[in-house]
Amino acid sequence: MRYDAVVIGSGVGGYSTAISLARNGLRVAIIEKHLVGGECVNYGCVPSKVFYNLAEAIRTIEKYDGEWRINWSSIVRRAQEIIDDMRSGLKYLFDGYGIDLYEGYARLRAGGRIVIDRKEVEAERIVIATGTDPKPLPLIGFDGERIINNRHIYSLEEKPDRILIIGGGVIGVETAYYLSKLGVETTIIEAEKHILPSMDLDVAATLRGFLKEHGVRIYEKCLVNRVEPSDEEVRVKASCIDGEIVVDKVFIAIGRKPNTNNIGLEENNIEVDNRGFIKIREGYETSNPKILAVGDVTGGVLLAHKAIVEGIYAAENILYVRKKILNPLLTPKIFFTGLEIAYIGYTERELRGRGIRYSKKRIPLTVLAAVRIKTGKRGYVKILHDRDDVGKIYGVEIVAPNASEIISLYLPLLSDKYQLDLYTMAKTPLPHLTVAESLREIAEYLIGEPIHYLMRK
Repeated sequence: MRYDAVVIGSGVGGYSTAISLARNGLRVAIIEKHLVGGECVNYGCVPSKVFYNLAEAIRTIEKYDGEWRINWSSIVRRAQEIIDDMRSGLKYLFDGYGIDLYEGYARLRAGGRIVIDRKEVEAERIVIATGTDPKPLPLIGFDGERIINNRHIYSLEEKPDRILIIGGGVIGVETAYYLSKLGVETTIIEAEKHILPSMDLDVAATLRGFLKEHGVRIYEKCLVNRVEPSDEEVRVKASCIDGEIVVDKVFIAIGRKPNTNNIGLEENNIEVDNRGFIKIREGYETSNPKILAVGDVTGGVLLAHKAIVEGIYAAENILYVRKKILNPLLTPKIFFTGLEIAYIGYTERELRGRGIRYSKKRIPLTVLAAVRIKTGKRGYVKILHDRDDVGKIYGVEIVAPNASEIISLYLPLLSDKYQLDLYTMAKTPLPHLTVAESLREIAEYLIGEPIHYLMRK
């Protein structure tokens, strides 16, 4: 069977590419070795937000001294129902657009050939969207019972009483918040100086205080020396703790590794970096111009909304030879941690690393009633701008409830395409009571005309 294009991987990057191509008249196939929808639908974005939604509801109840009771199996069942619905929806789209779905392991051969188990198809263009897998600790594999990762946690048959999360990055801190609010005794161990090691210290410190306030134990600059699972528990020895930590489960969240082994990259002269992620050029072409790659398998920030746009751009390159590529600085990075974190552009540590002279303005958001109602005493927005030109914005960091929704409003501060001046933003009637008002507040502050902040002359 010959196709105009074959996409390997049906996750967010893969299906957005395939649908974009098929919608424009190409004959398209998509190959999936596991579950339609990939990591986001089955193990990441979708099930985690079911748990997050419930954790937020519990936090709201507790603010007013309420009581709650939830059946763990009902949460897992609800998550699985939504996953099943999302998978069915994708298959419906594949059928509707005439996309052939092959289930099996794909390996690239020379000349546009792809072997799927014992079948073979051919394609004029190929798009690799094989994603990533959870990275295990050295010498310790995942058993799905005591040593687990994000592919296990949201389908556990029983709620654990105690869990240790190794890794304080995005997945680690998000999961810690959900589980802690659901009554699980939760501990994080992070090897770096602070949790969220890619972020500025003030962001990490604010989140650290919030998580501790909600029952999460956090150990930083701490190395795991030994992990010993048994039938009943797991014993962990770490450099920062006297004795042992004894828990029901150990959740490994130390990063991701690309699915690039044994898929035929060498045979097709496709270059990878030192961590195995596929190198891409403009238009998402690999070193083999007939083969493109999108999504997490290309490295960088591993985000579903990034993969969607990459898939669209890759399809446009195949259709119209448009060599677009997504600007990572304009891709919001978001952490769903109760006190949510979101940012666009550069962080302070990145600016310092590039030798860029900058200034910062940071204002607390607790003057906004919406923030006080939802979170209490924590929350702020930080703007990083050129030292000599306050209107030249390098980065925006928000630590506040609903930051994941609000950060999109700030994109015009960085994007030339959507540029709005600060004076216009300061006069924009953003709805009250919302966290979105923070955009008007920071604009007022930057131009020296704040309403809710005292600025002495």
